[in-house]
Amino acid sequence: RFCGASKPVWRVLGMEAEGEKKGRRRRCSAVGKDVAADLNGRIPLYKSDWLTTDGRHCRRSGVFKIASASLFSYISSILPAIVIGNILDDQTDGQLGLPEVLISTGGMGVVWALVGGQPLCIIGVTMPVAIFTSVCYKLAEALDAPFLPWLGWVCIFSGLMHIALAIFGAVHFVNKTTAFSCEIFGFFISVTYIWDALVALLDPIITGKDLDFDGTYPPGTNDTVAYDELYKTQQRGAAFTNLALAGGTYVLCMAFHRAQRWRLFTPGVRVLLADYAAALSLGVLTALSYIPVVDDAIGDKRLDVPDDNGLNPSFDRSWPVDLSAGAEDPAAELIVESASNATAAALEEPLVLEAWQIAASILPALMLTALFFFDHNVSSKLAQDPKFKLRKPTAYHWDFSVLGLEVLLCGLFAVPPGNGLIPQAPLHTRALANCKIEAAGNGQTREVFSDVVETRWSNLIQSTAVLCSVFALPAIAVIPQGCLDGVFLFLGMAGFDGNELWERMWLMITQPSLRARELRFMGADTRYSRVQLYTAIQLAFVVLVFVLAKLPYIAVAFPLLIAVLIPCRIYWLPRLFTPAELDALDPPEPPPDSAREPEPMSPRAEPARPSPWPDGAAEGGGLHLGGSSTLSEAHQAL
Repeated sequence: RFCGASKPVWRVLGMEAEGEKKGRRRRCSAVGKDVAADLNGRIPLYKSDWLTTDGRHCRRSGVFKIASASLFSYISSILPAIVIGNILDDQTDGQLGLPEVLISTGGMGVVWALVGGQPLCIIGVTMPVAIFTSVCYKLAEALDAPFLPWLGWVCIFSGLMHIALAIFGAVHFVNKTTAFSCEIFGFFISVTYIWDALVALLDPIITGKDLDFDGTYPPGTNDTVAYDELYKTQQRGAAFTNLALAGGTYVLCMAFHRAQRWRLFTPGVRVLLADYAAALSLGVLTALSYIPVVDDAIGDKRLDVPDDNGLNPSFDRSWPVDLSAGAEDPAAELIVESASNATAAALEEPLVLEAWQIAASILPALMLTALFFFDHNVSSKLAQDPKFKLRKPTAYHWDFSVLGLEVLLCGLFAVPPGNGLIPQAPLHTRALANCKIEAAGNGQTREVFSDVVETRWSNLIQSTAVLCSVFALPAIAVIPQGCLDGVFLFLGMAGFDGNELWERMWLMITQPSLRARELRFMGADTRYSRVQLYTAIQLAFVVLVFVLAKLPYIAVAFPLLIAVLIPCRIYWLPRLFTPAELDALDPPEPPPDSAREPEPMSPRAEPARPSPWPDGAAEGGGLHLGGSSTLSEAHQAL
C-alpha cells in the first residue's frame, strides 16, 4: 500500500499501464481504418463496376450511355488540356507543354479508373494547377533552382501529405464541406472558364493584341506599312470569325444539351442529341469552318498544337527526372538556346539542385495539398450529389490516398499533377444518368434523375483516348480556336446548372412579384433580405478567390482562401444568421461516409442505398430487383 491508497501500488500501476496499452491499441487501430473501411465497401462491388450497368445486369441502354459519356468526357477533357498545355508552354519557356499535360491527364485517369474508389470522378490537370505551376516556375527562378527537379520534389512532398491525410482520417473534414463552400468553388471554376474564353475571343478585337506582324515579309514587298495594315485587317477578320464560331458552338451545345426539354422528334432522338451535344456541335461548326470563305477568314487561327512527336517530352530530356541533390538542370540547353546572345554566356553553367532548395519545396507542396484537398474532394462530392441517386458507397479516404500516389508519380516524371475536374466530374455523372423532365411551376422545368450507370468503363475509355491523343495532334489541329472557346463557354455555363448561388444571383434582378414562387430554398422564417446578404457574401468570396488567382506570385496562396471557406461556414456564418435561416439557405446533408454504407451482398439485389422512390412507384425502372412483386419486398431485399 502506498500513501494511504486503498489498493496496492503494483495494482494501481498495473491498471494504468494496461489502460495506456489499450489506448495505444485503439489509437493504432484508428490509423488507416477509414481507408480500410472504404476498401471493404468498394472491393465487393469492383466486379460489378466492370460487368454490369445497373448493378446486376449489362443492359444495352447502359452500354449506349457509356459510349456517349466517354465521348463527352473526352471532348471536355482534351480541349481544356490543349489550352492548359499552351499556357504552360508559354509560362515555363517550353519546359512544360501539351505532351506533359496529356500524359498527366490520361495517365492519371487510367490509374484512377482501374484502382480509384469512385470511378465517376474525372481526373485531369486543371486551370488552378496551371496557375500554381506557373507560380512555381517563377519561384524556382527566384531561388536559382532547376525548375523540373524542384517541381518534382513539390509533387513528391505533396503526394506524401495526401497519403498521410488519408491514413490519419483527415478526409473526414470533407463532411464539413456544405453547399456554401461547394457553390462558391463551383461558381469560381465556371467563371474562370468563361473569363478565359471571353479574353481569348475579345482581346484581339478590343485591344488589338497579337495583331502586329512580326514575321518575315514576302519577297518583293516594297510597302511594308501597307502590308502591316493588310495583316492587321486579316487578323481582325479572323478574330471576328472565331467569335462567330464560338457563339455558334456555344448556342448549339446548349440547345442539344437541353434537347430532352424539346417537343421535337421522339424521346430516343432527344436523348441521343443530349448525350452527344458537345461532339455534334464541335463537328458541325468545325465542318462549317472549312467553307472556303470562312476558311480564308480564319487563316491560321486553329488550335496551336506541337508536331506529332508521340510520347516524347516538350524538349529533349528523359521522362524520369534526376531528383538527387546536386542534379543538373535537364533544361539547361533549352534555356541557353532561348536566351539572347547577351545572356547566353551567363547561362553556360547549368543550375544545380541543392539540399536547401529541396527543403524549400515543402511550402509550395503544402499549398498544392490544400488546393487538392478542397478541389478534389469537392469535385468528387459534386459527382456523387444525392440528386443522382447513386447506389454504391463513397470512398473519399481511399480516393485521396490514390490521388496522393498519382501526384507522387507525377513528381518522378516532372509533369503537372492533376485532380478531380469541375465541372467535368458532375457532368460525367449526369451523362451516365437516366433522367426525365418535370414541371417545376411558374413555367419552369427541372431534371429528375432515376439512376446512374455506375461503371469504370467510361472513365477508362476517355482517359485512354486522352493518352493516345499525343499520337493524333495533327487531327486535333483542324479545330478552329473559336470552337474551342465556344466549348469553354458551354462548360462554364453548364457548370452553373444546379448551383443555387447562380439562381439566387439572378433572383436579385427578378421581378419582385415573381420571387416568392422561385424561392424554394426559403423557409417560413427567412426574409428575402437575408437571402440577399447570404448571396452577397458568397459572391464576395468568388471575387476574392478569382482576383487572388490572377495575381502573380501571390496566386500560389489562393488555395488557402479556398480552404478558409469551411471554417467561415462553421464559425462565422452562425453569428450572422439564425439556425433556421442557415438550414433553409445551406441545408445539412447526411455525412457521405454514413449515409451510403454498403450492405451485404444479396442474391436478389446489389448493395444499394435506401430506395429514393415513394412506396408503390419505382420511377425510371433503373433498379432491377429480380422477381420482387411489391416495393416493400424490394425494400426488404435491399
